[in-house]
Amino acid sequence: MRYALEGVRVIDLAQHLAGPGVSMYLADQGADVIKVEPRGQGDQSRRMGSTPFLGENSRSFMVLNRNKRSITVDMRTPQGKEIITRLVRGADVVVTNSRTRVSERLGIDYETLRSINPRIIYGSVSAYGTRGPYAEKGGFDRMTQGMSGAMYRKTPEGVPMTAGVWISDSSIPMLLSYGIMCALWAREKTGVGQKVETSLLQAAVAMQGGDLVLAEDDPAGPVEGGSASYGIFQCGDGVYINVGALQDDQFVRLCGVMDLEHLAQDPRFNDPARNQEFRAEAFPIIEEFFKLKPSSEWLDLLNAADVPCAPILDRWQVFDEPQIVENEIIVRVQHPEAGRTRLMGPPVRLSEMPGEIRTPAPLLGQHTDEVLRELGYDAQEIDVLRAHEVV
Repeated sequence: MRYALEGVRVIDLAQHLAGPGVSMYLADQGADVIKVEPRGQGDQSRRMGSTPFLGENSRSFMVLNRNKRSITVDMRTPQGKEIITRLVRGADVVVTNSRTRVSERLGIDYETLRSINPRIIYGSVSAYGTRGPYAEKGGFDRMTQGMSGAMYRKTPEGVPMTAGVWISDSSIPMLLSYGIMCALWAREKTGVGQKVETSLLQAAVAMQGGDLVLAEDDPAGPVEGGSASYGIFQCGDGVYINVGALQDDQFVRLCGVMDLEHLAQDPRFNDPARNQEFRAEAFPIIEEFFKLKPSSEWLDLLNAADVPCAPILDRWQVFDEPQIVENEIIVRVQHPEAGRTRLMGPPVRLSEMPGEIRTPAPLLGQHTDEVLRELGYDAQEIDVLRAHEVV
């Protein structure tokens, strides 16, 4: 057995980002993922943020759909529904992010698929959850960032800011693939599948777990703030770096490097009641000291003193950062249309069965005939399906 999920078949009925990301994590670990795309147009994310060179192989599509096989099916037709039925009969997992009423209309809701295959694990993504006034509303990452409190930061003009990355779209694949693995493990004991669900809103809240805690009897209420030495600092060459001397011993070492020992001896540093007062005074002092030397010199000094620090990179710099390259966080694949492409590798690595990118993201409908043959369709039947615009 080469991969941890070898032998697990996943039917990916999802589109855009969050849903396909779920099956990406399963595919990275060896699951056979069949991506079902609408006939003709395919997954809408193929063209989101694309360029004329990439065409229907946008950057997000290439990373979220590697290791998958693509088939096109018109699920509105009786013949299309039969193809889905055959797929589900032989599957372990289904992933979808359609609204409930859409899933029911297409016959891909949990109750329908469970009647076809009682062992099916049904992974479902919604925008806001399945109950409440927003249950049937469509939504995207930005909406749920706002509703979850993740856009609490504001520009100097008072305009709310996003987190800078799509936190819901990026964390849902981690959450739901984890939930699916829990359900698969439970099925090993019970023999029965189940529905596993989360939402963009749930994911946005989960990403703020430590901040969204309200001790209702605490008279002080929630406090935003941090350490005097935890933040972004501009160095003498105009370059910014991150410094995180959170622990007492780290702060002492930082003050030693900067000849600011008196700050480490200030009693307010360890006094929770006066910590914000201390930060307000100490942070500007530390900021000014960082302007005395270039970033490379500060990074060398801080690393030598074992003070947590790191450079702040632009996205284009990430591809060649030695720490990224040596840990294979970014890997190169050969795409049939885009050519040599560097993208995120499997972010979880098993020592005995490491995941890998076996194949690049598929072209639209690239594996339709192959999968249909596996489902028992012969060449003549496939020709008829294509003639009737089912596939």
